[in-house]
Amino acid sequence: MKKKTMPLYAVVLALAVYIYNSFLSPNSEDNKANHEIINQNTIVKVYDIPMQIQNTIKEGLGAGKYIEGIVTACADGDTIEVLYKNETHKVRLLCIDTPESVKQGVEPQPFSKEASEITKSFLLNKKVKLVFEKALRDRYGRLLAHVILEDGMYFNATLVRSGFARVEIVSPNSAHKDYFLKLQEEAVEGKIGLWGLPEDEVPFVKDEKGNYIPRYKLQKKAS
Repeated sequence: MKKKTMPLYAVVLALAVYIYNSFLSPNSEDNKANHEIINQNTIVKVYDIPMQIQNTIKEGLGAGKYIEGIVTACADGDTIEVLYKNETHKVRLLCIDTPESVKQGVEPQPFSKEASEITKSFLLNKKVKLVFEKALRDRYGRLLAHVILEDGMYFNATLVRSGFARVEIVSPNSAHKDYFLKLQEEAVEGKIGLWGLPEDEVPFVKDEKGNYIPRYKLQKKAS
């Protein structure tokens, strides 16, 4: 009896599925533990966020407005690219800072890979709403935005509440400082995410003002 061979296209398809499930899938073993941290207890939905963000109704690239687009790339945990009206914009998530993974001159920090993986798995190729505050862009020309998914997840706040980011407030976009600091305090006290690391491994430490800053900045000051 002649042995049947698998068609070439079937071999290619099977290989592609294997690669996706093993290395790229958001449900792979590398991401599984991280996704268990982000659950119904740590996800922030749109009805829990400040009314000022919820009530943004004017569309456009401007202060106090919003746009909707598709996430086409994720540089790290807090920086993405969004396609809006056939133009790609670099976007920095407002009010937060994830551990550095690609910053020049800085070794990848603990939880930087995890934060990047979470952002990629939740946002890449997804439709998002970007809500702007007073300052539309930073000094690098990146849009500064609150990111909300179609299912209502408020991603900026979810990263803080799940222990994948610290709070970083830069004036004049400071309207929601107290809201974010409360989420951070809950994560720190609950030792959620990166806050559960041994004290000398946590990538953020308090400065003289009591604010959490990247550990590498404090080390530079001391050297």
